Amino acid sequence: MTRGNTRQSKVFYKGLTEDFVIMVEDVTAVQNWRRDHSVPLAQVLDGWKIFTSRQHGPQGIHNEASRATLEREFGTSNYNDVISRILNEGEIQENINTERQGIRNESQGPRGIH
Repeated sequence: MTRGNTRQSKVFYKGLTEDFVIMVEDVTAVQNWRRDHSVPLAQVLDGWKIFTSRQHGPQGIHNEASRATLEREFGTSNYNDVISRILNEGEIQENINTERQGIRNESQGPRGIH
């Protein structure tokens, strides 16, 4: 089964010391939530994780943000409050992941000429 060629939507928030990313279902869901906060977050989010990219922008390597990082940046470590703020103030981004090519069986070791 080929993986890739899928649409990925996220909200990017540039903080003072860190960059934050949340994965969302799609752009329309975020826009609907921004207009009407009674829409459940479960219909907007694609997972309940907040990622940080260590000031490398939305395309950097994403690590899950620690509670201390959230507390330092947002003044709270409450996920609902932080997610709401990122959804309200962040930049919605959408891209298409292309098909991935490469070695399919990593257990076969290096394939270079010896």
